[in-house]
Amino acid sequence: MRKKKRIILATMCIVLAGITGSLTGCGSSVMGMGASETAAAEMTPQSVSLVLSGHRYFPAVSLNTEEIYSEIYNACFTYGDLSAVVVDGEPFVAADYHISPPKANVDSAKKKQIAADNTEQIISELSDIAGETPEVDTLAAIQLSAKALQSTDKGNEKTMLIYDSGLSTTSSLLNFASQNLIEEPAENIVHQLDEIHAIPDLKDTKIIWFGLGETCGDQQKLNSSFVYNLKNIWESILTAGGAASVTFDSSPVFSEETEKTLPECSTVPVVEDSLVLTENSELPDIIKWDEKSDVRFKGDLAEFTDTETAREALRPVAEYLSANPEETIYIFGMTATITGGGSGIELANARAAACEEVLKEAGASEDQMISVGLGQIANPLRINDVDEQGNQIEELAQKNRAVVIVKAENPLVEKLLKCVSDYE
Repeated sequence: MRKKKRIILATMCIVLAGITGSLTGCGSSVMGMGASETAAAEMTPQSVSLVLSGHRYFPAVSLNTEEIYSEIYNACFTYGDLSAVVVDGEPFVAADYHISPPKANVDSAKKKQIAADNTEQIISELSDIAGETPEVDTLAAIQLSAKALQSTDKGNEKTMLIYDSGLSTTSSLLNFASQNLIEEPAENIVHQLDEIHAIPDLKDTKIIWFGLGETCGDQQKLNSSFVYNLKNIWESILTAGGAASVTFDSSPVFSEETEKTLPECSTVPVVEDSLVLTENSELPDIIKWDEKSDVRFKGDLAEFTDTETAREALRPVAEYLSANPEETIYIFGMTATITGGGSGIELANARAAACEEVLKEAGASEDQMISVGLGQIANPLRINDVDEQGNQIEELAQKNRAVVIVKAENPLVEKLLKCVSDYE
């Protein structure tokens, strides 16, 4: 059962009498603990909202950190507000605390102790929360958090702490698992969200994001290019929402999977650039050659623009397959979107087969390769390459004119084959 909690500070000190925890005694290092009574009286009430990952493939979050302790303590010390939103397929407000001042005057030392006790109580309660619904909707969680902050007193200082990978896997708004959003310009994504009024209201809110791009379990580790683009997308969305500031904390504070039982979650494909391939290198799970690479084709044909250059680019793949005869790959071909131009599957399949032929000539076994044409049908590798009028955007279309090699055991293969079967 999802519970909201409202806390009256005057009674909390009785409930918490005698409770100790790992943070007891560390309060002198956080804001407010050393403030004089006069300074404390003048402090602006703090409204804080935590957005906490509750799904698989994001490392366990410890709430016993200086950042979380400090922000929760400040909300308690200034008689502010604190909420916590869980990120899963249907994000929810797991806690809603309103900190009221005691009925009787207390001295500075007593006020600090009460704030510290309240902080430990809140951290203890928040440590038990977890996701309930499959998949991830980070944008919806941020929207809920923003609403909680905007509902607090107008003069409060607002801070949102986000602990999440940023890899949304559900909803039609921002789904990195079903569409290749990571290669789409951030301004296009913001425009699309703004058109449907999906940008969260973050006016005057300070945002601090921890763990962006951090993964664990079956989710493939993100490469630096993916993380860079992911950061750019989220920073653009948060800035468009009016955030006072956006900070991404890159400290490596996560390392382990959570021990909690969490709902199922899709994985997000991570495509490696063809430039990572070198002689005798490990073959990435997913590797792509688009029209800006050395493996490209003549217009509407399955003929390489430069056959020798294409052979040299594909040679490391053949060498890897030859050295690892137990390995199997799929070669998927894609085409740009042409409104009213058919599926493009036949051309895409022919281009994938052309790559397969080059690999065979270079020493790979035919039994190790399967060619499939995706054409221009919707799939997780495609980027939106047409404008609102259906006109092709050449710069983006070049990214869809591609061949992609995927190791057979990667979950993306099943998703892509399903896209083909659903189309047929």
